[in-house]
Amino acid sequence: MFEFMDMHILPKVDDESSCARMAQLVALSGYKAVGLSIPTGLLGDRQKFLRRCFQDKGVEVFLRVDLTCSKREELLKLLRRFRSMFDIIGVRCTSHNLALIAARDRRVDLIFFDSTTRNVWFDDSIGNVSMAMLELNLTSVLKTPNSLVFTRLRKDIEVARRHNVGVVLSSGATSPLLVRTPIQMASVAEILGLSKHESISGVSTIPQSIVDRNLKRRSRSYVEEGVETIVGGSDS
Repeated sequence: MFEFMDMHILPKVDDESSCARMAQLVALSGYKAVGLSIPTGLLGDRQKFLRRCFQDKGVEVFLRVDLTCSKREELLKLLRRFRSMFDIIGVRCTSHNLALIAARDRRVDLIFFDSTTRNVWFDDSIGNVSMAMLELNLTSVLKTPNSLVFTRLRKDIEVARRHNVGVVLSSGATSPLLVRTPIQMASVAEILGLSKHESISGVSTIPQSIVDRNLKRRSRSYVEEGVETIVGGSDS
């Protein structure tokens, strides 16, 4: 069982030096697990290399895919195809309609938004139906530290709290330089409006609950939400 997890690390899969450095910094930062976002067509050998990079540093690896679609049918097709292949499913919401569809689908773990996009955001209509967690990628604060980004993220948090939607704090790091410690990310989240407990949960217990639920779904005894088969010997 891990303590801290960054659910959104995007390694440069063809740059072995960068991947190794990122793994080292993730471990030094105090994370015990990561969600590695990889291309859907990444070859098995490269997947094994990425796993080794992090596992050799004592960091547990969960493979993640980020889906970006423009149409409902496309998203549903991709969910059917990839849900069983990845540990974590994230959806980048590029339109309000797509966000509603992704938020309602139990196969989606995380929805996230580009905080610099003005016409798409996490509003009450999405929060009211969301089965997925809201992910805040804090690289948006690091890369674009302006009032627009802070205002958008604060509003996202307010909506999530109104509708009891869990908030996951991720780095969204695409390079070693963007890796941040759990405490650094929690501190930024407190500035944005989360309590200290909510901020720490966003890099610990909430990510843990997502991967635990998905491991349970992939077990042989799982039938559907709330239904499992019980395997045992018969009494004679």
